[in-house]
Amino acid sequence: MNSEAIKSKIRHNNSGAPFPNARYCALKLLAAIIRLKKTYRPSPSETVTQFDRALFNFLYLWLTGSLASCKSIDDIPDIRIVSGSQPCQPHNLRSIREKSPSWIEYALPVPTKHGVNWQWQPIPNGLNHWFSHAITKTKHAEKCWVMNTTEKTRFLRFITSKWRTPTILKGKYLARKNVLFNHFHKMAQVDPNLTTPAKAVILGIDELQHVSAFNYQRRDSEQIRYDIFRAQTQYLDRLSQTINEPELIALLSVPKPTSTTNTQLIRHQTNPQSYLCIPGRIPSLHYDVSTALRTYIQTPPIFVGSLRQIKVDSVRRFFHQIHVHAKKLDSSMHTQETLRELHNFRVFELALLFIALTSTRPTHQITFLKEYCFDRRHAIVFDKGRYRSIWLCDYFRNALLRYNFLQKNLSRHSSTSLDSPYMWFLIDENMAIKPLSAKVLRQFMAKWWAKSNPGEIAVPYQLRHFFAQHALTSTSPTLTSQDIDRLMGHANWGEQLGSDTLYPITNSKLHHFLNNIPDFLSLKKIEGNYHG
Repeated sequence: MNSEAIKSKIRHNNSGAPFPNARYCALKLLAAIIRLKKTYRPSPSETVTQFDRALFNFLYLWLTGSLASCKSIDDIPDIRIVSGSQPCQPHNLRSIREKSPSWIEYALPVPTKHGVNWQWQPIPNGLNHWFSHAITKTKHAEKCWVMNTTEKTRFLRFITSKWRTPTILKGKYLARKNVLFNHFHKMAQVDPNLTTPAKAVILGIDELQHVSAFNYQRRDSEQIRYDIFRAQTQYLDRLSQTINEPELIALLSVPKPTSTTNTQLIRHQTNPQSYLCIPGRIPSLHYDVSTALRTYIQTPPIFVGSLRQIKVDSVRRFFHQIHVHAKKLDSSMHTQETLRELHNFRVFELALLFIALTSTRPTHQITFLKEYCFDRRHAIVFDKGRYRSIWLCDYFRNALLRYNFLQKNLSRHSSTSLDSPYMWFLIDENMAIKPLSAKVLRQFMAKWWAKSNPGEIAVPYQLRHFFAQHALTSTSPTLTSQDIDRLMGHANWGEQLGSDTLYPITNSKLHHFLNNIPDFLSLKKIEGNYHG
């Protein structure tokens, strides 16, 4: 495979890449149902049949993305039904019923700083009606959905053997079997509206397109639960909407377990449980049986993602404290020494604003080359071994113009040529240029952060974490995960500078977001007529 093909393949796995063809996947799902019926030949029964167990396990493994990894009977889990008072464990399902109909939840592993934490995740709307009927009708037989060795062997043969196209689907294009098996994972991988922490839960951190992106964003388990529920419901809706031929709709009908009636496999319910209707979050409920009045109580959420987040109010106080001190330094008639002191203070301020307003990583020289800055609106930085383009918001451009004006005044006042390839730099007592280093910037930030936020500690890199978190929670405009990755500089081969295309509407949205950050931080307006 040549390099361009590899780049194209990498981009195809990135957030914002095309979704799998919904109709092709829907027809392959229909082929799976037809094959299941042919293999197990369902018949009306008041007890759980082998077909019921096979379909139950197939849907569960499909939803969790585990079908493709079933290579032996040991890979087929024993699914158990537990009560709402039991802790969440792998391959457990439970029923939540505050009103009718019940809602089923399954176990998902959530990565935290203490390791994997299993959390309950509601079945997406579309499959819940089938799972709810299956579980509520068999709630007194929690092991009835566990297949024995013979059934597992037969089921494994069903999912691993070659699937021939059913006669009724001849002439239609069907997705490959592995595409259907990985449908939910692939959809989550390329979904631009699904947050990175939610993708990390579905895919696993190691399977993220940009692994390091997970370390910059923070989201609690209630928000992640909502993100996944909404996304998986949409993925099912895409499939069901593509099958509109009456003869195919009829074939997507399956028997209800322990019943003599059939139902559509994917069917949207209009009356979900109330805890699923809270905008932006889905709480985790625990069935409290310790009191006389048994009821559901809400458990506290856990946080997933970045461990280095800083409070927005702390960032606001920090930059306000710097602004106040810089105003004091600029309020009197200047000597060469006071002008140099103001210059150096503005350098530190500019470097910290640069990190907070562009998300650039603090390297050993917290600046960029003048020749790579274009009209003080765009710049190219050498970041983590590669070049990338950054946008400079209007506020930072004005701050840069103010600094350039101050630098020229100092040069004229001292009769010294302050010539450097870097955009900003420190000046020592001998009027010699001294590059700004990460160590000196950390010391400066530690001093002023302690003054503005007593008892707190922060380093410049945490301003990059602030940027990522603000981008994640921004509502005006709302950014996709692809937008955030682009702003943060997360890129693989084929996604970096020169290999991607930014459309005008996306460019406008990113500029709008960047220009809103100074207002969000309550940064004081830069006054004065500076000419650079």
